[in-house]
Amino acid sequence: MVIMHTYLFGIYSYIFFPTTIIAIIVAFVLWPRREVKGALWLSMLELAAAEWALALVIEVSATTVPLKYFWSAVAYFGTTSVPIFFFLFGIEYNYGKNSIPRKALYVFAILNVITMVMTFTNHLHHLLWPSITLDPASNLAIYSHGLFWWVLFIYEYILISGGFYFLLRAAFRYGAFYTPQNLGLIIGAILPIAGNLLYVFGKNPIPAVDWTPVGFALSGLVLAWGILKLKFFKLAPIARTILVENMVDGVLVLDTKNIVIDTNPACSIIFQRDLKQLISMDVFQLFPLTTDLDQFLQAKNYSQKEIDLSDIKPVRKYELRLSIIHDRFNRVIGKILVLRDITEHKKIEAERENLIHNLQEAMNQVKTLNGLLPICANCKKIRDDQGYWHNVEEYIQKHSEADFTHGICPDCMEKYYPDIAAKVKSRKDKETD
Repeated sequence: MVIMHTYLFGIYSYIFFPTTIIAIIVAFVLWPRREVKGALWLSMLELAAAEWALALVIEVSATTVPLKYFWSAVAYFGTTSVPIFFFLFGIEYNYGKNSIPRKALYVFAILNVITMVMTFTNHLHHLLWPSITLDPASNLAIYSHGLFWWVLFIYEYILISGGFYFLLRAAFRYGAFYTPQNLGLIIGAILPIAGNLLYVFGKNPIPAVDWTPVGFALSGLVLAWGILKLKFFKLAPIARTILVENMVDGVLVLDTKNIVIDTNPACSIIFQRDLKQLISMDVFQLFPLTTDLDQFLQAKNYSQKEIDLSDIKPVRKYELRLSIIHDRFNRVIGKILVLRDITEHKKIEAERENLIHNLQEAMNQVKTLNGLLPICANCKKIRDDQGYWHNVEEYIQKHSEADFTHGICPDCMEKYYPDIAAKVKSRKDKETD
């Protein structure tokens, strides 16, 4: 027991001190992950819980009613903020970043200011605590509850119930792969609620001790375990909302260290591995060394390439597409790889190229024949590849789109039709004169 003027630090103070330490640790662990949805509000919640618990450390140690009243009022900064942050955490964890209107934050801030004004002016209206009694044996204060306290109690439990509801919705939507993560979140949410209900309605093992901060201490341990072991503040919940279980294309969601944190059943078929095996694997273990994946993953924005996975699935070719996930500050927080089977497309493309090649070959053969036509020096007939002789008109019409119109040249007319040639010449001479 430590005595310091009007404060008596004993066993009851030490109940809440570990709560403060644990809540602060959890808040600082979460803070670097604050850009992941929900993490910011949960970090703020733990800071509020730490302030609440620290104020109670001093409150239970105070030896006078005015000091206990003052420190209880100080504790209400955390007491009234924790339900709000829990509600905001549940909404954002369920719906995603930027899902909370700014006006709603202003409303909560105004309500908090009103609550703090009512708390620090309780001696004027006694609507929060009509009376405060000091137990000489334990040095604990017993607070009676006024009308405003019950209004505040209902308001806070509406917020807590709302947050709990949104967490349950997220748990069902994210599916069985995230059952441990969701259970960790739900248990972490239940513990402080249970502590508060024990203080208000239950059989309190130590009368006048508010077990709510202790519930937050245990909640902090559960959440810290989940953060470090289950990694439920990674990108998986974000990515899960955009994955469709029946997609034909394989999808791999990677964190900043290129570890697979989410996938879909199509990838299980492509890589012939169980889904649980794929999650937490290094992506480089999935692809052949010839893929040159390292350079591909260093792309700043969208990129794609063709890869051959014949070593995994015989005669299968895929198009690999890379998308980069950024936060609102344009920092890279993950990557998405999409694998599309293009085997049939490549077959059709190969057949088309083969057909074009054959046509080009045929055209080349036609051009060669046009350049080496065997023609009779006397009758001018042309010999084909089978050795048959054809008239020039017949051959050209057969091997081209040209057609013929027949006439007679002046030399042949004079040779074969001299009379007609003389008449034509005489007519032309007259026309000239």
